Amino acid sequence: MNYKKTNKQPYRERFRQCLLDYTDERLWEQSYLKAKCKELNLENEYKRYQLRLWISYLTVFFPLFIIVIVGIELVALTFVQYRGVHYMDFFFNGMTLLMVTSLMSINFYESFVSRHRWVMVVTSVLSAYTVVFFDIAQNTYYFYNHGWPLNSSYDVFVLCMIYMFLPIPSIRGAALLATSVSMVYVAYFLHFIAFDQNNKVRSIHGLDVISVDIFHYLGFNMMGIFFRIMNDTMVRSSFLDRHQFIKEEMWLRHALRQESMLVDSILPPQIAKPIKNSIKNKIMQAEIEFERFSMGVSRRSENFMAIQIHPDVTILYADVVNYTHLTTTLTVEKLVKVLHDLYGRFDVAASQFKVQRIKFLGDCYYCVAGLAEPDPDHAKMAVSLGISMIANIQEVRAERGLDIDMRIGVHSGSLLGGVMGEAKLQFDIWGADVDIASRLEATGKPGYVHVSGRTLSNLNTGDYIIMQGTEKAQKDPVLQKHPMSTYLLTSAEIRDSVKSTAKGGQARANLNIHTLGPNRNTHIGSLDSVSDELRGEFDKMPVGGLDFRILCCRRDKIDRDEEAKRQLGNFCVAFRDSSLEWSYLEQPDFIFKSSMLLAWGIGCCLIYIQVVTNKIICTTCIVIDLFAFSLLTALLCISWYKKLCWWRYGENDFKDYNEFSCKIFHLFEKIQHSFVLRITVYIMIIVCYYMVIFLILINCDQSQYELDFIESKLFHYEMDRDSCFHPWAFTNMMALVIGMSYTFARIPFALKTIIGCCEAVVYLLIVSFQYVFIFQHSSTTTPYLRAEIAHCTRVCMMLITMYAKERQSEFNTKMNYKLNVDLQKKQKAADVTNQSIIILLNNILPSHVVVFRSRALSQFSSQPRTLL
Repeated sequence: MNYKKTNKQPYRERFRQCLLDYTDERLWEQSYLKAKCKELNLENEYKRYQLRLWISYLTVFFPLFIIVIVGIELVALTFVQYRGVHYMDFFFNGMTLLMVTSLMSINFYESFVSRHRWVMVVTSVLSAYTVVFFDIAQNTYYFYNHGWPLNSSYDVFVLCMIYMFLPIPSIRGAALLATSVSMVYVAYFLHFIAFDQNNKVRSIHGLDVISVDIFHYLGFNMMGIFFRIMNDTMVRSSFLDRHQFIKEEMWLRHALRQESMLVDSILPPQIAKPIKNSIKNKIMQAEIEFERFSMGVSRRSENFMAIQIHPDVTILYADVVNYTHLTTTLTVEKLVKVLHDLYGRFDVAASQFKVQRIKFLGDCYYCVAGLAEPDPDHAKMAVSLGISMIANIQEVRAERGLDIDMRIGVHSGSLLGGVMGEAKLQFDIWGADVDIASRLEATGKPGYVHVSGRTLSNLNTGDYIIMQGTEKAQKDPVLQKHPMSTYLLTSAEIRDSVKSTAKGGQARANLNIHTLGPNRNTHIGSLDSVSDELRGEFDKMPVGGLDFRILCCRRDKIDRDEEAKRQLGNFCVAFRDSSLEWSYLEQPDFIFKSSMLLAWGIGCCLIYIQVVTNKIICTTCIVIDLFAFSLLTALLCISWYKKLCWWRYGENDFKDYNEFSCKIFHLFEKIQHSFVLRITVYIMIIVCYYMVIFLILINCDQSQYELDFIESKLFHYEMDRDSCFHPWAFTNMMALVIGMSYTFARIPFALKTIIGCCEAVVYLLIVSFQYVFIFQHSSTTTPYLRAEIAHCTRVCMMLITMYAKERQSEFNTKMNYKLNVDLQKKQKAADVTNQSIIILLNNILPSHVVVFRSRALSQFSSQPRTLL
């Protein structure tokens, strides 16, 4: 998925215009992401990546599950006063640990699971119900055999496990499984009411308590569904960004290859390289200085002058004999096709013999061996090229029935070569040895290579048939200034022409001639035929998790995430680069409305639990509940008003919104784009939650509760518990708020962790000191385990679970952001490269030819490559 660049228009100006721009939010919707994956034919690759991601979640779940089970056992062994019956508790927990780890281990065999995806669902369902079965079986055993009404230990944990760790690809499937688990626990509680003849568990599983448990489970299910939807959104966007990232890399490589091919075919590399670097530096400098660079309005010409001395090279001049006759006997189209065929063959041969073509002018073609890089065999390469050119023109003569031949002159020596010009760049060569090579060609004999004595001295004479030079050479005034012997060479063996040996020669002979008009369509070879490369890049995507998975079946991928992990901190998963971390935090939150919907739902559940738990009606409670509900509802309306308008009117550019709508849009966008305002809203929501929760505490008459409890024991009557809150309702509310503190999107993970730890510390202080008597005399989860320890274990287990879940999610989110940053750099490099190609071509070729040649590059580079 691709992030569109955020609109940088000032808020005041946007407010005056009052436009409904839903583009950015639309890119974050799950329906759009799924449609985009299908449009790009990436669904299968996405499922492969999703499988890897779920395996990484399992690597986090395994140690977490072991810590939870072993931790509960250690707590029991440490704090249980009488351990005579604890062996059954050890048996149930041990069987849970053994069966769940055994079932989930199957999913580490990636190749097997990828072929049988139903295995993930089956093992997840069996694992979830294994935990539920042994949890309920343990409590049922102690109740019917020892008369202990115990509270469940893993009801909250199994819901977190289903939504956050188990590899269930479908969000609907995870929701159905979690809902069925919640219904099993509710049915288990109702079972006690139906069969409790002695009213032992009325205070633990009464109808009012069960209604509290239902809303408690509802809150966790909402939280889990939100996590799955947001996680799928982040994963799909990360996957689509990676796809775009790979395309940008391919485009950059293609642009660099085109640049090299175009420039090297005109300029020698040692000349072209500094020119290209100079152009790129000027482009970058213009961007730094905020200068607008326009290619279409006025073309900026570059003034280059680069002259180099080449002391040891061989120059070849070639001329087509009877060229004038061709121009008078052939049509223009046929003449161009013949020359195209010839010069195409000559260029291929020059490339094979490592000879740099300088230029061709009509019937004249000249080049230099040993120019691009020093070559001790430069004389041999040039002569071999000349013989090959003669073989090619003789073949063309036979095929087309033309009276043409080749006259070639070759001389070894030194020259000056370089680029000059202002309006147009031109590379050329100068020097006395260049003139000698030109005169050798002019005084040569058709069908032979006319060489100087200096060139012949650098050849192995046994490879050639050698004859004396022509009489014209002996009388030529230029050659007489440099007394020398000349020779005519031909090959000792028949040499094949380039066309019969070079790949694609036949295609080069077929030249399509048409008039250049305004509608010219060209295209680059398809860049989509690289599925193996795409798949390889997708396999490199970091997925986090722990590395113990390599011990069983992923040894070949041991270093996959190491580089990514080194960029992030260990505890709070912050970028080690502070500027990158701050840039990440300042990103707009386009899923804010989804977070607010969840916050509103959790708030309603907390208010209901508080109202049901508080048997005493007080004015303060009503005011605070209404205030919290009104605040959450107001934030919900602000965050969803834009979406509702878009649902109703769509992208109607002519819709005139009233002043009220404009203010709502403006306020929502400010919250969405402001890191500080998002933090403020987050803190306000957490404060609202605790205002509701602490209403339970302030209405508790602890002294009266202690007196009623003592009297009930002394006089053997059932006490009235309406004087104080239900301890497990308070604990479950705290667990729900801790979960919400971690689940709220686009809030710094370090802040979430600090708030979560503070919440846990405050809870421990309340349980251990302020209301210790109330918690001590509530139900426990293990026989003879002090109840306040069971309460604290529940909250600590929730804190550890949410930390592990959110750390994994934060890792993937930040890696997605890092990919976006890299993608922006790739885009910039590709754009600069494309601009440098066009500038350089504009300084060498006519502008209409540049447009025709560069359209293929522009088509790809001009496509919107936006970021998520």
